[in-house]
Amino acid sequence: TAGYKNTITNFTLGTGFEYKQDLFFIPLIVIEAEDLTTDSTASAALKKQDGNYNNIQFDYSLLYDKRNQSFRPTDGYYSRFNQTLPMLSNDYSIANTYDFKTYQKLSENTISSISLHLSAINSLEGSDVRVSDRIFLSSRKLRGFESGKIGPKDNLDFIGGNYASSISLSTTLPTVLPELESIDLSIFVDAGNVWGVDYDSSLDNSKIRSATGISLDWLTPIGPLNFVIAQPITKANSDIEETFRFDIGTTF
Repeated sequence: TAGYKNTITNFTLGTGFEYKQDLFFIPLIVIEAEDLTTDSTASAALKKQDGNYNNIQFDYSLLYDKRNQSFRPTDGYYSRFNQTLPMLSNDYSIANTYDFKTYQKLSENTISSISLHLSAINSLEGSDVRVSDRIFLSSRKLRGFESGKIGPKDNLDFIGGNYASSISLSTTLPTVLPELESIDLSIFVDAGNVWGVDYDSSLDNSKIRSATGISLDWLTPIGPLNFVIAQPITKANSDIEETFRFDIGTTF
């Protein structure tokens, strides 16, 4: 469905440990080989990126975790910073990501949460960031829209951006299904944006997208299931909406 595709083979070696109380350090070494191909529908700028790429990256995260529990927390917060540094690469880019989420217990079975996501990627050489490395917002961070289907477009292709941000507010509704402890029903409001095109600023499509809706998380013997019904509030004309979504095997 796009003018390009990529095949990636990688090997990751890493660890994680508690550096100080509630502060965790998670370093990784990633060795990656990528084959990026384009077809006749791709733009001239994307066709220039056609080829094979080999990368060795150092990826690390700093996680400060003050949640009362990691699974279905009811109080506390976590703050996580992640950075990807190129050690050996065809095109040197540095990526930074920050995530913050806080939980507040409003009543015995009512939990509210606020989450924030910020990310950026830029070339260290002043060149264009490879399309497969550019930033997209997943449907978990911005519900109501298809994953990766907002933001700048080049011809028919969503190409992601150099920057992205999102914020989400959510509150559980325990009174709807009080007897089913394995089900969490919540209402939410999400907002986000993807922007920045280093090789052609005219392609930028910066606009705050937002949506509201209902989310149901159900813990079953086959794994957690997630159902989302969403209604976009603000959007760009080129965005692709997604009013219903179902996922299996996701975390709460």
